[in-house]
Formats: sequence, structure tokens, C-alpha cells
Amino acid sequence: MKKAAIVFTIAATVFLGCKNGEDKKTYSEETTEISEDTVVVDSHNSENSLDWAGIYEGTTPCADCEGIKTVLELRDDKTYALSQTYLGKPEAENEFTKTGDFVWDETGSKVLLKSENDTLQYKVGENQLWMLDKSGNVITGDLADLYILKKTFQ
Repeated sequence: MKKAAIVFTIAATVFLGCKNGEDKKTYSEETTEISEDTVVVDSHNSENSLDWAGIYEGTTPCADCEGIKTVLELRDDKTYALSQTYLGKPEAENEFTKTGDFVWDETGSKVLLKSENDTLQYKVGENQLWMLDKSGNVITGDLADLYILKKTFQ
């Protein structure tokens, strides 16, 4: 009987001494409050996160021709060269070129091509540009995909 009591005592001690792998870490119950007015600023934008310099091409819609073949080169020195060829028009009046400087908008997501009498705007994405309307909005509708220029050369 003494042996059984000793075995029982040892078994109980071992059983109670082990807590079945419970984590013995203590956790602080401190919490950090974040105000609803807190604004998280992400400094990544198209200007500083993408490899935007290069040549972009596409054929955009045209009201009185077959389309406008557009080739736009954006250079690292913030200059551009734009060539627009009106397809189906007589050769003497079908090609227009512009060169100049461009600037980034305050968000770093759009480029504004400045010329003497016009400003063209493009939203810059990964290997593509979206031609924007005069108000700086992405063109929507059935033909929206035709207003995207794809990067062809880096």
C-alpha cells in the first residue's frame, strides 16, 4: 500500500507540474489607440516607384479618320517627344510632332505635357499610360481601352 501511495504521489506531482505545453509568456494588455483622424502617408507613387521613362505606343480613336497612331517618349530629364499620325489621311497633313518638357502632378501619378497651345495629361502605370480627358480624368466607356498607350522600349 505504501508503494501505491508513493507512485500515486509521484504521478500526481509530475502531472500537476506539467501544464501540457502551455506558453509561459506573459503578455501586456497595453493597447495603442489610433485616432480616426490619423492619416497614413504612403510616399510611393508612379514618379518614384515605377520605371516610367521609355517609349509608349497605341492607336487612339479619331472622329474623322481610321485612328491616331500615337508614339510618346518620356525621358529621364523630364522632356518628351510626341508623334501623332492620323491614319487614312493624305500624307501631307497626317503627321504631327511635339517636343517639350513635362511635369508631374502633385500626386506623382500623372504627367502633364506642356506645349505652346495645349496641355496633354497621362496617368502613369506599370508599363502603360492612360490618356486623360481635358479635366484630368481617365476616359471611360466602350472605347476606354483604346486610350491606353503600352510601353514598347525602355
